[in-house]
Amino acid sequence: SAGASLERCFADKMGNAEASLLEEMRVAAKTAIAGAGSSMMWGVDLSKPSEATDVVLLKFLRATELSVPDAAKRLEGTLKFRKERGVDSFKMSSLAPHFQGHDFIAGTDCDGRPVLISRYGAMDNDRVFGDTEAFVTYRLHVMEEIMAKLSFKAGEPETLCQVHDYSGVPLLFKTSEVNRAVSAISKVFGDHYPETKGTTIFVNFPMAFSKIFQAFSSFLPERTRNKFIIFGDADQELLFQRIAPEHVPESLGGLLRSDTPPALAGAPVQAHSVAARETKETVLAEVAGKAAVVWEVRVCNGEGAYELVFSPKDRGPDIVVRSRQAVQGSDGVASGEFQAPGAGTLKCRLTNDRAWWQSRLFLCRAAAGRK
Repeated sequence: SAGASLERCFADKMGNAEASLLEEMRVAAKTAIAGAGSSMMWGVDLSKPSEATDVVLLKFLRATELSVPDAAKRLEGTLKFRKERGVDSFKMSSLAPHFQGHDFIAGTDCDGRPVLISRYGAMDNDRVFGDTEAFVTYRLHVMEEIMAKLSFKAGEPETLCQVHDYSGVPLLFKTSEVNRAVSAISKVFGDHYPETKGTTIFVNFPMAFSKIFQAFSSFLPERTRNKFIIFGDADQELLFQRIAPEHVPESLGGLLRSDTPPALAGAPVQAHSVAARETKETVLAEVAGKAAVVWEVRVCNGEGAYELVFSPKDRGPDIVVRSRQAVQGSDGVASGEFQAPGAGTLKCRLTNDRAWWQSRLFLCRAAAGRK
């Protein structure tokens, strides 16, 4: 449609030109659905008019530079692909054991996009990458699980935040097998998951890989290049600008654990960068009376120290709740519960006395309930 714009081709941004184009796509989609013999995609029945249907159709339009014939052809191909592979009936539990335990969903990023974290260090490369077809099926399972977290509502996030953790990855891969498998799944995602790539973050990325990637990325368009971010093993502060620390796994320097105390759900997280040879004190919780106070604290990388102190409101002597003089980032999250005897303030003193030049990043939070 004349005058239609890629930037406005979203369900909440359409003008008359884009709305007219979408109407053409709705008609073309009926033929594509009939040709494929299927109408289901990401939990959306495209044969039924709905806001979610429009969101999906607009993805295909944007991916084909607003060409209705090309979008309809691509839609039909994707519906056929999904039907032939039984994608809508995938279950993670059906995967072979060597494909399980590497990927998990960790809430949303700071833009509200679902976060998928994939850890490559514990993979058996021979088994995971050796069978290209099995690898493609595995990554399809993972992709479908994260796509189910999208709402397909106008104005809400349509893309994903993917985090690739390379800690423990050997510098030497069996490159032919890995390249073959990665090329295969890249083509599948490119063909059948249009307009889903938001940001891909590489963490604990080896320097050797980083240089190769930087050389490769110079050939990519700026719009594509800006979707990739590389962080080292001490870049948690930058990572937390993208994903809140409570949604970042403990292994990556965050607070996300399977056994996080329920009382801390929703409790605000404090992040403090402490300069070398300095100490910072922060208030974790104000307690109105007798209460059970649950707390967490950690240093994100390197080494540091912390002390938790409760100062009673009646000006009695401070109570040392916990004191640790040497904690490592690899120690993860320390947590506990303190029975406050009455009103007062729980404080946390964070110390960086082991580093000569580098600052250390600490995270802490607490919540008080009834005793």
